[in-house]
Amino acid sequence: MKRIIGHLSVLTVLFALIAAPALTGAAVRAQDSSPTGSPISCDVAPKDAPSVAPTVTPGAAGTATGGELGSIKVGFVPVTVFAPVFVAEELGYYAEEGLDVQLEPFPGGADPVVLTASGELDAAFVGVGPAFWNGAAQDLGIKLIAPGHAEGNPVATPLMISKKSCEDGTITSVAELEGKKVSVNARGATEYWLNAALSTGGLTINDIQLEVLPFPDAVAALESGAVDAAMVGEPLATQAELDGIAVRLSGDFPVQDVQPTAIVGNESWLAEHPDQAEAFVTGYMRASKLLANGGLDDPAVQAIIQEYTGVPAELVASAVQPVFSADGFIAFEGLAKLQTFFREREQLEYETDLDPYSLADETFVMSAMAELNPNSP
Repeated sequence: MKRIIGHLSVLTVLFALIAAPALTGAAVRAQDSSPTGSPISCDVAPKDAPSVAPTVTPGAAGTATGGELGSIKVGFVPVTVFAPVFVAEELGYYAEEGLDVQLEPFPGGADPVVLTASGELDAAFVGVGPAFWNGAAQDLGIKLIAPGHAEGNPVATPLMISKKSCEDGTITSVAELEGKKVSVNARGATEYWLNAALSTGGLTINDIQLEVLPFPDAVAALESGAVDAAMVGEPLATQAELDGIAVRLSGDFPVQDVQPTAIVGNESWLAEHPDQAEAFVTGYMRASKLLANGGLDDPAVQAIIQEYTGVPAELVASAVQPVFSADGFIAFEGLAKLQTFFREREQLEYETDLDPYSLADETFVMSAMAELNPNSP
C-alpha cells in the first residue's frame, strides 16, 4: 500500500540517520593510511546529470494486486540511502511477491530499531550504530536479514571546508585540521567516517576538536566560520558546493568495506511468518539490485526519491550516489570494525564483543538472491 510521506523535511531526517549517545571518546587507533599531500581545488565542477530515458515507470512494474501473504509494517528514514525500501513499493515489487507493505517513516535510525524489537514494526531499514549494538547485546529480538548501503569512491559523506578557507589558503590539506573544530552529524558511524578521512592526513579523531551538528547546521557553521571542517552528507554536500559555501577537502577515504545500514527483522515475525519475510526481502533486494546497476540515474527512480524525500530530482541526479547491494552480501568484517570503533569511543554498554555473524539470519536474503538470479551456480 502506497504511503504518502507528506512534508517531513529531508533536512530534519539527514542529521539523525545514525544517532548515538553523546559520550566521552577514548583513544582511537589511526587507520593505515599516509598523507596524500594532494592539493585541493576551490572550484566546483558538479557532476552533470546523466541524460537517461526512463526505463521503469512508477507503479507499472507490478501486475499482481498484492496482499495474498498479508500486510506488514516496515520502518525507514526518508532519505536517499534508504531508497530500495520505497522504490520497491512504488515499482510494485512487493505486490508481485504477494505482500502488502505499509511503510512507516521515522526521523532517525534509532527508533525503528526499538520498534522492530518490540514488534510494533515487523522490519526496518536502520543504521547499525550504537543503538543497534546495545539493543542486540540485550537480546531484544532483532536479526539482520539483508544488507543496507555502503560508500563508493568518492564517498557520499565527504569531509568539507568552507570555500573561503580554501580560497584564502587557511586550510589546504587534511593534515592542517590538527587542533581545529570539525563536526559530525551525530555520535556514531559518522565518527568512523571522520576518523578515516583524517587518516589520509596522518591524523585521528583525537587530534581535532570534535563538534556535533546536524548536517544542515554544519553547512551554516562552515559558512560562518564556527567550525573549520565538517562531515556533510549528500545531497547537502553537493548543494553546499552549488551554493558556493563549501568544497570537499577529502572525498576519498577507506570506508568502502563498511555497511553502516541494514535491514533488520523482528525475530518472532521471522519465525512465525517466514513467507512474508522472504517476500519482503526479495522485493527489497530487487530494488537494491536495480539501484546498484544504474537505477539512480533513471529519471523515473529520481522522481520516486523526490516524492519520498523532498530532494529535487535534479539534485538526486547530480549528487554523489551511495552504493547499494546487488548480491545480498552482508559485510560482517565491516560490522566488526564498527563495533570495535564504538567500543573505543565508549559508546557500547556491554563488555564482551558480539559475534557479528550471530546477529544475522541470512536465510531470507539467500532465498531472495536465488529467486532473482535463477541461473547462477
